[in-house]
Amino acid sequence: MSYYVETMSSLDVFCEKIHDAHGPRWERGGICVACVAEMMDRSDVSAVRKRAALVSVMRVDAARELLYCEEQRRTHFISSLLKTLFSAVDSSLLDQTVQVLVQVTLDVPSQALLLFILDQTHSRWSDGERASLSSVMFLGKLLDAHPALSQTLTSSRLCVLECVCSALLVSDEDVKAAVCYVMFRIWSSSAAVQTLPDTLRQRMCVLLLHTLSHTHTTALTVNCLGVVKQMCQYSDVVCVLMNLKDGGEDPLLYQPLPLILKKLLLSAQDSLQVVSVRCVCAVLIHAPLHFSSSFIQADLPEFLLEVISGGCSDVLLWSVFSCLLLLSEDPLFFSQCHAVYGVEPLVRSLKETLGKSNTEVQKKGLELLTVILDRQPAAVRLFPTTSEFSAVCDVIVEGVASSCLQVSMCAVRAAAVLLRPSHQSSPVQLADVRRIVEVVMSKLTEQHHKHSRESCSGSKSVTAGVLLQTLTCFDAACRLVQACVCDSSLKDGVCSSQETLESVCVFLLHCCDAACIPAVTGVCERVSSPQVLQLFLSALSCQFSLCPDLMTSFSRKLAASGFIRLTLESKAQLCSGNRNVSLNQICCDFLLKLCMSLISQEHTCTSELQDVECVLQESLPSLCCCASDWLSVLSDFPQSLRNTQHCLIYLLHLSVLHGDRFLSDSAVFSAVLRFVSCVQDLPASVLSSVLYLLSVTQHAGPRLDTVCVSVLSRALSSCPPLFSLSLPLSVLSFIFLYPELSERFGAPALTGRLSEETEEQELLELIHTHPPALLATLAVACDGESAASRSAVAVLQCFLRSADSLSFSGTSDLCDQIRSVLLSVLQRHTHTDGLSVLLDVSSVIHSSAQREHTDFRLLYHVSNLAGKLDSSDSKLLLSVFNFLYCFLSVCPSHATDRAVSLLLGNVRLMELLEEVLSASSSSSLLCSCLLLLSSLTLLQHKHSAQVHRSVSVDLHQIIRRLAFSKRHTDTLLIKCSVRFMQVCLDVDTSALLCVCDAALQRPLTSADGALHPIGHSGAMSLMTALSALMLMTQDLMVSAALNCLGSLMGFLRRRSPDTAQHMVCQPWMRFLLFSLLSCDQRLRPAALQLLTQLVCFSGSVSHWRTEVESVCEETEKQGATNLTDDSTHTLRRMFTQCCALSPPGDLRMRMEAIQESLRHLPPSESSSRHMLRVGRVSVCLSDFTVSTQDL
Repeated sequence: MSYYVETMSSLDVFCEKIHDAHGPRWERGGICVACVAEMMDRSDVSAVRKRAALVSVMRVDAARELLYCEEQRRTHFISSLLKTLFSAVDSSLLDQTVQVLVQVTLDVPSQALLLFILDQTHSRWSDGERASLSSVMFLGKLLDAHPALSQTLTSSRLCVLECVCSALLVSDEDVKAAVCYVMFRIWSSSAAVQTLPDTLRQRMCVLLLHTLSHTHTTALTVNCLGVVKQMCQYSDVVCVLMNLKDGGEDPLLYQPLPLILKKLLLSAQDSLQVVSVRCVCAVLIHAPLHFSSSFIQADLPEFLLEVISGGCSDVLLWSVFSCLLLLSEDPLFFSQCHAVYGVEPLVRSLKETLGKSNTEVQKKGLELLTVILDRQPAAVRLFPTTSEFSAVCDVIVEGVASSCLQVSMCAVRAAAVLLRPSHQSSPVQLADVRRIVEVVMSKLTEQHHKHSRESCSGSKSVTAGVLLQTLTCFDAACRLVQACVCDSSLKDGVCSSQETLESVCVFLLHCCDAACIPAVTGVCERVSSPQVLQLFLSALSCQFSLCPDLMTSFSRKLAASGFIRLTLESKAQLCSGNRNVSLNQICCDFLLKLCMSLISQEHTCTSELQDVECVLQESLPSLCCCASDWLSVLSDFPQSLRNTQHCLIYLLHLSVLHGDRFLSDSAVFSAVLRFVSCVQDLPASVLSSVLYLLSVTQHAGPRLDTVCVSVLSRALSSCPPLFSLSLPLSVLSFIFLYPELSERFGAPALTGRLSEETEEQELLELIHTHPPALLATLAVACDGESAASRSAVAVLQCFLRSADSLSFSGTSDLCDQIRSVLLSVLQRHTHTDGLSVLLDVSSVIHSSAQREHTDFRLLYHVSNLAGKLDSSDSKLLLSVFNFLYCFLSVCPSHATDRAVSLLLGNVRLMELLEEVLSASSSSSLLCSCLLLLSSLTLLQHKHSAQVHRSVSVDLHQIIRRLAFSKRHTDTLLIKCSVRFMQVCLDVDTSALLCVCDAALQRPLTSADGALHPIGHSGAMSLMTALSALMLMTQDLMVSAALNCLGSLMGFLRRRSPDTAQHMVCQPWMRFLLFSLLSCDQRLRPAALQLLTQLVCFSGSVSHWRTEVESVCEETEKQGATNLTDDSTHTLRRMFTQCCALSPPGDLRMRMEAIQESLRHLPPSESSSRHMLRVGRVSVCLSDFTVSTQDL
């Protein structure tokens, strides 16, 4: 047909002159306009020719213009077309007629023309002609072309609209569909709706419900629902629609709208379901609580949930989710258990949806899940079984992990609500809780890192929003776990097959540390958000109850990271002026817990902690000022501010203690000093904090003058409880910095510190930095048998073991004070561990200066103390022996006779020496005994002092120890034994020593008699033992053995010159010398001394010429300036001794040349009186260095 019409249009279809005036005047583009106009009135012209003519007119603009130029002809033409519209049967002609009529109204924009058309249409409908499909469709197209015509229909031409509405009562559903379209266009115009009479509105509602109740086609149903949806934009119309019940008195039968929409949901057509659901949404969006009950009572939620459970399109799913969201605003939705029965299909549907790409549906579904979780009554659980809870957790985890940030945040919001205790299954699934927190924190970390790489302003707000949502979820998780910890019913119901409460608590703390803190601090650097800070600090506060065992280190980390400052600045910025009250409360709660955790690490007294907590609780809420204003607060002194000032002192103390200095040290020092000067009777905890602040900021201020020290002294005197606290090392240093404070408060301050466990190394540093601290430590050590006394003893013992004790630089006044303390203790006859260590300290710090009267009083009392001891008192006896030995070692030569006479007069001391030598198993005590006896023997021999009781000694036992048991004997005991043998050989015979010779055969042989009391075999054994000891690597051992060897050679030369000469010339003696000279390729003083001894005892250089030349060659090779001081000193002595024995001329010249080069070197410093601590034994270095006396 289309081809046929086109073909006719191309021919001269107007060749027949229908019009009388047919001619060129009416022709345009080969078309006679007059013929076209007349043709439309004639019934004998076929529909095909009429349509072809209309098509031709539509194509030629000039023809239309000619047709419209006369109003009469135009009106006639329109009337002809309307007649055709109502009378024609051919559908193609009707369509073309409608098209031409609409085009005419567009070509000739005239309100009068439109009104004429409406009047003509109404006239025909009123004359009994039915509203045909074409006429109604024409009206719809006319409304499309002229939207303002809708208002004309509802105002001046209302009759036309009434006729259209009446057409809904016809049986033709196509006509009804067209009528619905016209009504849709009317309701799409707000201006038209405003002028629509109420009666017609209600009539339309009734007609639509009647039509929907009896419709049989999808097209009509969709068009009706479209009108209903458009009408539902107006709340008054919604009320009319929802209040129409079952027809009532109206002759038209219809069903209520909820029932109609419910029935449409049961249809299998997706489009009908979508439109019906959207109509429900359009109704509910005005007043969900007012209209939702009708739909809920009609069981609409149940049908909606069946729709999503059966699988549907994304459009329908989104619509159902939206509708359920509106229905869920009514409590009736939950009271009728729609949420309980519907959560499972909802979760299933979400599981499928999250596997697709439509993010809008995903967001809407997660939003619905969040609302259901949020509004579900706590008394009715949604997830009674663990499998159901795990299923919803799977959905949330998948949602949070979505690549779409908006979907992820919707899932995070759902997770925050799901983590409420009321939604937990029994038992509580901690593994699922941890899964949710893990993926949420992972998303937070991802966004934080993404933001750190971007600098655009848009990402900042996104990050802040993400942070707010994730913190809400994390805070909910913390509160859930906290409820499990605190609530016994929840705690008993925790599923511990995979996770324990403890492990989840530690995990939450780790998330807080690794994810939340970096993200929050990053956002707060730009702008402080009250909501973010409130959630963040709330989560941090929970950690103190979740992981109390780990909060010691975590709270220190928080303080060191500036969280005290962050919280206080946030309070000042956001909470001043009574703003953000809830944030202020959370800030105070967090600060209180943080501060108490930190303070409890400093103070252990329960009452002190309670006082501090009360001050913080009272003062923190009102403390909303900037840190710069704190100094002025500390400078005011009204009583009402006292607790606030104490609170500031605590906060400053904690922040400075952990390295967060938000005020300058100089400002803090001056403010705190001014505060303590003007405020009296400070609590111990406040005064402790004041002292700490002064001690760590002292460097920024001047040294305290007498007035300030006096003020501090008064404050300390008025607060005795302060010294029961363990004061920090910096405070102790501050006290010992000022003599006035250290004299009065040094020992009490140390007592508090030593009463608790403390690092000995810290106090050692204090002692070496502030020597008066040693005196205070000694005072504590000697003060009874308290825990502080025992700790002081341990510190002093550590001090004695340290190498620094040898270089302790105490003043002479301090040394005198220590001797006075020792004398006082001895006079009180207080025998404690403190006395033992006091004796040891006194031994170490004795100087070599001339002794005053006090020293000999000390010696007298220590000697008397020894007379009262038993050999079983090994600890105190060792200290006594050490003290006496050190006293004799450093005593000036003019006073040694008095000292040795005093000690030799103590018979009990001699008995103790003998008992220790014969029976003691303590290696240290034996060493000290041998050293003391060596000194007494030498000095008795030197001064021929009177002996009241001799000491029995078994020299052969000592020789056997050196010869056969040295591998199983303490190294120091070997050295002391060698030293004692050296003294015995030097003095030859002593009135003090009663040497046991039971090991010698009787009668004595001539060889044994000559070498009595050691005998020939003893001398040989001792020579062998000393030779072996000289090959050891320890310098002191080699020096001691060398000295003893020299004494043995001297003893042999005096008693048996032949034996001495024989021993000197033995090959192994040369081997020993070779070993010492070749060791380390350097000139060791021991090797040089041995060579000197061998040359002197042999009486000639020629026998040792090779070795002497080797020494000369090595000296020339190394250079005199590269030799050590000891080597240089020993070389001088060796060459002096060798030159005195008439060496060969060339060798003499060589030795004299080397001596000349050594003469320009400075003399070596003697360290003969220096004391050394080896374990608990004091040793004088002069007893174990190479002897410098001529042979």
